[in-house]
Amino acid sequence: MRFNKPLSGASFGILGDSYSTFRGYIPQGNSAYYPYKDVDDVLEVEHTWWHQLMTRHGLTLTVNDSYSGATVCTNTREGQPFSSAFTERAKRSFSGENQPDYIFLFGCTNDSWLERSIGEPKFEGRTEEDLMQVLPAYCFCLEYLTTHNPNATVVAVVNTGLHEEIHAGMVCAAKHYGATIVELADIDKQHGHPSALGMRQIVAQIEDVLL
Repeated sequence: MRFNKPLSGASFGILGDSYSTFRGYIPQGNSAYYPYKDVDDVLEVEHTWWHQLMTRHGLTLTVNDSYSGATVCTNTREGQPFSSAFTERAKRSFSGENQPDYIFLFGCTNDSWLERSIGEPKFEGRTEEDLMQVLPAYCFCLEYLTTHNPNATVVAVVNTGLHEEIHAGMVCAAKHYGATIVELADIDKQHGHPSALGMRQIVAQIEDVLL
């Protein structure tokens, strides 16, 4: 892993899915999960993991490109556009301009839930067909983020409850690209999504690694 600067006062960006959304804080057109008052208790933006991290350490958010329901691979959820895939949004939001100090890559949850073809970590020679599989697409994201943001610390956040092959492949890929790995454990959830308690647990586990 590599750390380019202390966490305190740093800038950060997010490439994520529903776990990192909050209506009004993501790009226009992206689907949001939070707040969803009928099914969970994350009702204020201050409850989200990233907002807590931001306020506790004086961070500056450059972009939160999170999209509820989005897959990392290009075999996207039915009804969602190709542009929702992590591979496409990485190119949109992390092209190298206004590079943040930290980039949080927090995905593969929907790929696992939707039982997308997993594949294997592939570090070169990827085709468009490869990117329809989870692990080659995850490798693409890591490679793109590290190549186009060479001064950033990429933090690969690995969710609980993922298919074992996906979890292991994510860790393998993150190590290959020198990303900092946060493997979450025992996160409290409501309907598969972090509760307010779960959000606090995510922050604590991120801090355990970055601090």
